[in-house]
Amino acid sequence: MRGLDRTEAMLAAMAGAVPRLGVDRERCAAALAGGALATDEVMRRVEAGRPFRLAYREMAAALERGERFEPPPPGRLMARRRSIGELGDLGLAEARARALRAKRWSGRERHRFEAAMARLGGRRVAR
Repeated sequence: MRGLDRTEAMLAAMAGAVPRLGVDRERCAAALAGGALATDEVMRRVEAGRPFRLAYREMAAALERGERFEPPPPGRLMARRRSIGELGDLGLAEARARALRAKRWSGRERHRFEAAMARLGGRRVAR
């Protein structure tokens, strides 16, 4: 059960560290300008009336030439990402619920294991 203990300790450390993380907005914006959001630019062109294949080829050629593109506004960027696990819907509530279920299961299994080991050793098991 050491692996579960270590995992629990790492998750506890992450729970303390993650809320303290910060975002450098300028560096994030600079990282998004260019090819990181090429798909968004292709889809913008398609929505403006370009055929998908043509828009895709144009974008590929532009990136080959080293062109950079301004990222869409954050609101529009997030609005496009609504699938579970994407930026707009990380699915954290479900992840928390699954983690809680796993923790409860782990506790029950640990108790069963320790009880079985105690019985094998000839000791009485407290209930």
